[in-house]
Amino acid sequence: MPMNMPMNQADQALPADSIDPRLLSLAMAFVPAQSFDTPYEPALAFSRGTIFPALDKPFLGEEAVPR
Repeated sequence: MPMNMPMNQADQALPADSIDPRLLSLAMAFVPAQSFDTPYEPALAFSRGTIFPALDKPFLGEEAVPR
């Protein structure tokens, strides 16, 4: 392409190992089916942050990252 010819963003060359973003979907979600289980009692649910035992995934934060 001649140096004096303007290029818009859609016409810019992509690196050889990339995928043209115009060919991709905006987003895809994976949402597994959740079976209904006996919920926690209200006091326990409040302390755990969920009423569903299957969703009770404690946050480990920095404890999970060895230093």
